[in-house]
Amino acid sequence: MIAAAPTMSAPAARPGSTAIRTPDLDESVRWYQDKLGFRLLATRNFVQERMATLERSGFLLEIHEVDHPMPPGSSSDPQTTAATRAPLVYLLVPDVDREIRRLRQEGVEILEEPGDDLEGEYRTAQIRDNGRHRIELREPLSGDVSFNSVGR
Repeated sequence: MIAAAPTMSAPAARPGSTAIRTPDLDESVRWYQDKLGFRLLATRNFVQERMATLERSGFLLEIHEVDHPMPPGSSSDPQTTAATRAPLVYLLVPDVDREIRRLRQEGVEILEEPGDDLEGEYRTAQIRDNGRHRIELREPLSGDVSFNSVGR
């Protein structure tokens, strides 16, 4: 790994991928396609599980079908799982307020109304998916938006 020169600032971290667990793969794939506009890239069938890979705006989401969302005593990041025992998924969106209005009309559970984060970097809101995973929608507040809101 090469360190950047002191005068260069590193780009802001952008979410790239995550994985979640669900008891019903087909239902979760449909939910992410219908509610959040993900597209299905691949599905795989294994002996003990099925999984799907979805994509939205360059963000990859792997959904694994398992008996329960998170086994007791798992070693996931405690900061993102403390409240619900399910990981928190972060998605960049071009307009959080518009996205929340649309999702509310579609009956999606809104956990946190839109508001600016304490650092003033993002406008955020939280929703819950059909499998009880928390999803934080993030709209960058700076003019430096380096994500493609419509995908590839």
